[in-house]
Amino acid sequence: MKYLIILFTLAVSVAAEKAPNFILIYADDLGYTQTSVPMMMERPETRHALHQTPNLEKLAAQGMRFSNAYAPSPVCTSSRASIQHGKTTARVGCISLHDVVAAKKGVDLGKNLSLAEMFLESDQDYVTAIFGKGCSPMGWFKDHGYMVTDFIHQNPNGNGHGDWWEPAEKTPIPLDDPKRMFSLAKSSTEFLKARAEDEKPFFLMISHYALHVRNMSLKSTRAKYLDIIAKQQGIEGSIPDISRFDDNASDMPKKLRHHWERANYAAMMEDLDTSTGIVLDELEALGLAGNTYIFFTSDNGGGASNAPLTGGKAKMWEGGLRVPMIASGPGIPANSQCDTPVAQWDYLKTFHDLADSKVPLPEDLDGISLRPALGQGNAGQLTERDTGLVFHFPAHYTVPITAYRDGDYKLMRQLNTGEIKLFNLVDDIGETKDLAQAMPEKTAEMVRKLDAYLEKVGAWTMEEVYAARAEELKLWIERGKREIAKLEQQLAAPNLSPNDRKQLQAQLKSKQNNFERHSNTLERQASLESSERWM
Repeated sequence: MKYLIILFTLAVSVAAEKAPNFILIYADDLGYTQTSVPMMMERPETRHALHQTPNLEKLAAQGMRFSNAYAPSPVCTSSRASIQHGKTTARVGCISLHDVVAAKKGVDLGKNLSLAEMFLESDQDYVTAIFGKGCSPMGWFKDHGYMVTDFIHQNPNGNGHGDWWEPAEKTPIPLDDPKRMFSLAKSSTEFLKARAEDEKPFFLMISHYALHVRNMSLKSTRAKYLDIIAKQQGIEGSIPDISRFDDNASDMPKKLRHHWERANYAAMMEDLDTSTGIVLDELEALGLAGNTYIFFTSDNGGGASNAPLTGGKAKMWEGGLRVPMIASGPGIPANSQCDTPVAQWDYLKTFHDLADSKVPLPEDLDGISLRPALGQGNAGQLTERDTGLVFHFPAHYTVPITAYRDGDYKLMRQLNTGEIKLFNLVDDIGETKDLAQAMPEKTAEMVRKLDAYLEKVGAWTMEEVYAARAEELKLWIERGKREIAKLEQQLAAPNLSPNDRKQLQAQLKSKQNNFERHSNTLERQASLESSERWM
């Protein structure tokens, strides 16, 4: 009996010492209020009245929701670089979509430690995997420490892989796998089964293509919401299930088009939730759930309404930056909430801490470990940040704004005009009352901290962004002139076959369209540079 007790004690000790597993579920363009989980329990309006996400509700009941969680950027590319490397977009050197300065400077994101590389360096025999959408400037994720991927196409996984099975050939995605949600679940469950068999700890990132446009959903799920909306709106009969892309699109009454779009979006949201549930159910069935941390969040705010937040995707207001975040796992209290502001560049240090890795991290990270908050919520004492949360967005294609959250306050600076706004987000979540004039000392203090950080990391300025963009456009225009002249010369050649002539004419039309677009963009650039807009 004594021998059995010793064996049992040893088994418990070994199990307790086993490195934990991690699953990071990363949605695309999922807004703060788009799930049926209120990110603020005390504010039921932060849940969506139509969308149904029972699996996320279950995950939140098992763990902790974060009411003040931020994506690094209001657009996907820079967020996906930041979360991988534990740095703000300003420090990592990938600030926006089509970052012209990063391209000009030849920024190599591979020089940064990635989430997967951190696990591999911990020397705990981790298996790392990513399935789904990547990050264009990072290229092939196998080059960033991910041992298992579904990057099997002609080009690294990007937005196009959520719309086409093989984007290079425009092969349609099967109707029963909208936005690859269910093939992502299949790849993930197969990975989990392999880990249950080899008993190795793992880090799995499930990087969804939903809810990015083009919106897609299962027909059966869509039918449910078409029926719900028809009843809510008092529509007699039913709403036809006809999309804008169907051959019979003209058969859809115009007054019903908006209702169909709402139903399709709601169905896509539920399909994403179902995909998540498939993975979490398999994790439970394999007996892996007890030693697995699960993080669910989004790469930026949603394109749909994010009320009571202002703005959405590609905008630096709360609707573009604040995102859903749910975490569950060992030691995380059930049905809890943390209101401390956190950002996704905190994940690398957090996972490093939770994995109990003894390997030192780079000194130039921006993140802090969220472990105290995960265990104690608002009572958890987090390491003080050198600077608050900095969101630098000098984009050449939209309103350029830098935002800075420090405690309860958020400062915003319009980068064309230098105009400043200040909001108390605890009292004014909708950012409706500008306090900059009423609180000049607070405003000046935050400006000083923000500018010191941006200077320290060498963040792109608006001037160099606009200069690099103009240089790029002029280069494309000159190249277009040469290509058009060459094609016109080829078309003037005698004895061209009809097929060759047709192909050359098609190429010429494409080059002329590109030339015209680039020329028009360059002409519009001046108006963008002088724009005083905030939205």
